[in-house]
Amino acid sequence: MIKLDKKFGKVNYCHVCNSKKLYSVIKIGSTGLCDSLLTESQIKKKNEKSYPLNLYRCKKCQLLQLDYIVNNKKVFHLNYPYKSGITKRLKELLYANSEYLKKNFNFSKKPLAIDIGSNDGTLLEGFKKKNFEVLGVEPTNIANLANKRGIKTIKKFFDLKTAKLIKKKFKKAEVISGTNIFAHVNKLNSFVEGVKMLIDEKTGLFVTESHYAVDIIDDLQYDSIYHEHLRFYLLKPLKILMEKYGFRIIDAVRIPNYAGSIRVIATLNKKIRPKPSVAKILKMEKNRGFYSDKKYIKFSKDVFKSRNQIIKLLKNLKNKGKSIVGIGCPGRSITLLSFCKINNKIFDYIAEQKTSLKLNLYTPNTHLRVLDEEIFFKNQPDYAFLLSWHYKKSIMKNLRNKGFKGKFIIPLPFPKIVN
Repeated sequence: MIKLDKKFGKVNYCHVCNSKKLYSVIKIGSTGLCDSLLTESQIKKKNEKSYPLNLYRCKKCQLLQLDYIVNNKKVFHLNYPYKSGITKRLKELLYANSEYLKKNFNFSKKPLAIDIGSNDGTLLEGFKKKNFEVLGVEPTNIANLANKRGIKTIKKFFDLKTAKLIKKKFKKAEVISGTNIFAHVNKLNSFVEGVKMLIDEKTGLFVTESHYAVDIIDDLQYDSIYHEHLRFYLLKPLKILMEKYGFRIIDAVRIPNYAGSIRVIATLNKKIRPKPSVAKILKMEKNRGFYSDKKYIKFSKDVFKSRNQIIKLLKNLKNKGKSIVGIGCPGRSITLLSFCKINNKIFDYIAEQKTSLKLNLYTPNTHLRVLDEEIFFKNQPDYAFLLSWHYKKSIMKNLRNKGFKGKFIIPLPFPKIVN
């Protein structure tokens, strides 16, 4: 029996298999929402909200998940400050999705591609260039931007109800993608049922890209634990979930997106045989101990070791009178800042590129102001702390080219200073 989706609040069962055999992996504590930055007036009112942030593991299917779901209308609010096409690198990674599918699978002459959580439509641009008809589904005001750019986008959360509305107006889709959003969905069962309703039974591909739990554990990416990310998938729980709704996973590929993700392709067509990569990745997960307790006990210990080293390093630098500025303000930075107690006594501010929607706002909990990076180059602080450390090579090169003369701090997995 499939359990009804829980809207929000405390969750005491596995999102995928419904088991109640959930065990604590790491407790971050209580933090604000990563993309609900604050105005100065909101800080003065002193009424900001925090929510529990704790990671658990299901011992039955090996899913990693949060034990608390925040109302999705609060997490993905209308003024959600993120654009997927904000950098050249992100565009390249998103375009790679359509490139891969077109190269490896066959489609009709004018297939329909639906992207759920489509943001500003960057991913669908790639499909449009490959002669696909496209449709986006996006609940925030970024949908308006996508429509202005010629990417037809419905401004709604996706679930079975939304799928029924789409079915009335559009043909069956040959691609339905959920790129970096499949772990965000609170109504998981309704979501997959909606996909099943809209996808072509013969040629349709359901494509998801999610943070891969192997990379999270291997690289100690505890900053990626925040309220948007309700789940971190291994391939095993994804396989269980897909099979529950009649899908078969036919391809699985590890990709570099967001410091390590997994692209999984599923179909309703049982005649299509899985590629060897599926069995290979499942075997790797088992052989490397991702289905056992030991891996997660070590992860928890290393997380606190990393945090303590970061706190010690920053404290020593401030005692020496050094100036430190945070670079970039991705969603994951809010966890790192809160967990490591980094506030305006440690950082002077956070620098972001001038196209960011976060400029002149403040981080939740730690109240660090986000400023245009021009100030950073003018002030020349002693240290640049890379909050977007997962793009460290390109960021350091870019900052050097623009004239930064100081040193870099790369925080994870363990902090190190780079000249």
